[in-house]
Amino acid sequence: MRSALSKDDILRLLHALNDELRAAGVKGHVQMAGGAVMCLAFDARASTRDVDALFKPSVEVLSAALRVAAREDVRDTWLNDAVKAYVSDRGSFEPFLELSNLKVFCASAEYMLAMKCLAMRIGEGYQDEEDIRYLLRNLNIQRYEYAEEILGRYYSLTEFPESAFSALRELLPGP
Repeated sequence: MRSALSKDDILRLLHALNDELRAAGVKGHVQMAGGAVMCLAFDARASTRDVDALFKPSVEVLSAALRVAAREDVRDTWLNDAVKAYVSDRGSFEPFLELSNLKVFCASAEYMLAMKCLAMRIGEGYQDEEDIRYLLRNLNIQRYEYAEEILGRYYSLTEFPESAFSALRELLPGP
């Protein structure tokens, strides 16, 4: 059983999910965030542990994902909704892939930056800091104030851990 999913693995799994949804006569909608977006949309890293996403209809998509997991020899949690804890009602997603029974969207780069800063997990197995570095470069953010402004577009600044602001101050010059 695979512990990491590459870009090709994720695309194969999404196509398999589409096949399962088509067989069940269901149209699905997946909004991805986290490491899967860093792999697929930004090509920023080689792999991720899973696909964090919001999906609808949730019961049908999750059931189809479990069937895909059994067939493709991946963990049952390859597609999960753990990202719900970081979702903002101001979040933005961009179209990524449209299949017959599955539409896939990726969190925008600015929204990803805000979510990664909100999560700001540090330690073995977490790549939030590396992802934040990548997103700052990708968005050409060079000033701390601009990064803070982007975070505020998606969440109240009081929601962020101090470690996120400390990391941004280390990575970016201030006034």
